[in-house]
Amino acid sequence: MPPVTSRRTSFCRLCASSCGVLLDVEDGRITRVLGDAQHPISGGYTCPKGRRGGDLAHGPDRLTTSMRRTGTGTHEPVPVARATADIADRLRTIVDRHGPDAVALFMGTQQNFAALTPPMARAWFRGTGSHKLFSTMTIDQSAKWVVAERMGTYLGGRQRLEDADVWLLAGTNPVVSANGGDGDGAVVQNPSVTLRAARERGLRLIVVDPRHTETAALADVHLAPRPGTDAVLFAGLLHVVLTEQLHDTDFCRRYTADLPGLVDAVADVTPTVVHRICGVPADRVRAAAQVFAGGSRGMATSGTGLCMGPHSNLAEHLVAALNVVCGRYLREGERADDRAVLTRHAPARAEVAPPARAYEHGFRSRIGGVRAMRGELPSGILTDEILEPGPDRVRALIVSGGNPAAALPDRAKALRALRSLDLLVCIDPRMSDTARLAHYVIAPTTMYERADHTAIMEPFFPRPFAQFTPAVLPAPPGVVDDWRFFLDLAAASGQPVKFAGRILDPDAPPTSEQMLAMMAERGRVPFADVVTAPRGHLAGASGAVVGPATEDGAGHRLMLLPADVRAELVAALTDRVVTEQFPLLLTVRRIREAVNSTGTRVPGLVPGGTNPASLHPDDLTALGITDGQVVTVRSAAGRLRATARADRTLARGTVSMTHCFGSVDPRDDAGVNVNALTGTGAGVQAINAMPTMTAVPVAVGAVAPEEELS
Repeated sequence: MPPVTSRRTSFCRLCASSCGVLLDVEDGRITRVLGDAQHPISGGYTCPKGRRGGDLAHGPDRLTTSMRRTGTGTHEPVPVARATADIADRLRTIVDRHGPDAVALFMGTQQNFAALTPPMARAWFRGTGSHKLFSTMTIDQSAKWVVAERMGTYLGGRQRLEDADVWLLAGTNPVVSANGGDGDGAVVQNPSVTLRAARERGLRLIVVDPRHTETAALADVHLAPRPGTDAVLFAGLLHVVLTEQLHDTDFCRRYTADLPGLVDAVADVTPTVVHRICGVPADRVRAAAQVFAGGSRGMATSGTGLCMGPHSNLAEHLVAALNVVCGRYLREGERADDRAVLTRHAPARAEVAPPARAYEHGFRSRIGGVRAMRGELPSGILTDEILEPGPDRVRALIVSGGNPAAALPDRAKALRALRSLDLLVCIDPRMSDTARLAHYVIAPTTMYERADHTAIMEPFFPRPFAQFTPAVLPAPPGVVDDWRFFLDLAAASGQPVKFAGRILDPDAPPTSEQMLAMMAERGRVPFADVVTAPRGHLAGASGAVVGPATEDGAGHRLMLLPADVRAELVAALTDRVVTEQFPLLLTVRRIREAVNSTGTRVPGLVPGGTNPASLHPDDLTALGITDGQVVTVRSAAGRLRATARADRTLARGTVSMTHCFGSVDPRDDAGVNVNALTGTGAGVQAINAMPTMTAVPVAVGAVAPEEELS
């Protein structure tokens, strides 16, 4: 008899978009992934990596059992129960000898797309008593936390794309990445269609990016600053808005404390100065500011292009200040931006949560005196936390859903640190760079082998929406749900685990479906209603409005220009970005086919399979390099070899590459890791120890033919 194919409905969990998909399943294997045209949020959109979901589940490199490193450095299969018990024993020994701060947890991007994993990983970590918590947030987005700590936060909520007439996207390319930068649901689902539809109804789109990206091609205004000069550009935009008195005087009067200080600080950052430093013509700077401030509604949102660059804390602060002075927030009595469906509703109020500067009071690392923020230490100090001698040196690291060996700056130092650990545990469905260095690799279920819902992703949706999916595929017998590994590890360590207000019994653990229901107990829609809606549940407007300020909060104000931010602006205005030794600037670049390191090794997914060094054709000619030639890219931190590619979307003087390629195994043809060129020394930001990972000064030169084989 011919095999029977069934079509199943689910949603993708490779990024925040959570696109609805239709899966053709035959004999327990996915044979085809289609976008679900009837899905109320994604409307049939899928990306290339999402359509290769079958390869991610069934590819030849998929781990179907946990692995243990042998004395010879190879890995051998080990039952997950045995691995968990061994890990617990080794952790206990490390804590007994060196204390709980010798244990660290690194939470990666992919952890966030399994609803149960983040709360369970954190529950296990709390039980260790350690302060050494790290995540990919502090690799590419921590400047947003710094802004909230130094400026404060308006609690009424942000204006929405759906009723905006202007929008500014800085350092983000959602047409490719499906991420508008700030997790506001603006351009996450079906991004190209969303932006085109918004423009057809009259929205003016401004894009700030050194490259003429796929998103910039849709823009009304494209500003292409020299890489690393975003802070000066936004200071210049603020100059125009404030000197031409285009700002929202009422909002500033009610909710800001130091507008005159900001006016004074940007007084000399004229469009002419912006042109000199950023390379953007003065008339375009003025016109962009007028377009943005002239709109009645709309936000400026930013992505990793700002957060990973020099002066990132300042650049993010000035983006936020632009939104504030233009009053781009919801006022008392307006419909609240309430997208909570399975999660608990947080009332919106027309008041300010004042600057807390928690980084001045949190746990203090011995590395540079850096303090924790929102319970996390910055990933920029993780390698030093491992390598620097001291009584609380990190000796054991658990990695959940991440690949720090590929993502951390200063590649050589990161690998040296990971190799030096007494215990490295990696939860990963394949042998990533980090997994290859690990003492234990826990093989988890993949996304279509587990039940899940979208509670964590609700802020990214354009409308109140929730979806549940059962497991669509049978899981191989040797794998375990990520959350269950943390529960079992806690039990083996003698730690109680609290989840959704109750202590779990490890001898009679709940099912994933029961855990998901517990997680949704405080939602405004009964979880049963979501379970019975195979394509998800559009909840409709909640009726919530922005409430008045509380008595305690009425007097709080946003700080537009604290003294340390002013000092950073002075430094940015005098910073020299390129030098004679390193005359080009390396910038980050997203691709549709991968999310960080996920997807980079799926055969045939990434065109060419590697990450070339792209330059403008005129730069290639000036350097005497031809398209496709092997080149050396050098920075102050190191060097790498790559294939040169001509790319007219780049401005001259710019090199563009994609992060998280490369391999610790020289036999792999997996591209090169850009972090060979990034470092943790010069250019590290204060407060969050964020190194410069884009706009890195580099030089590019041809490789002699006799060197290409060396």
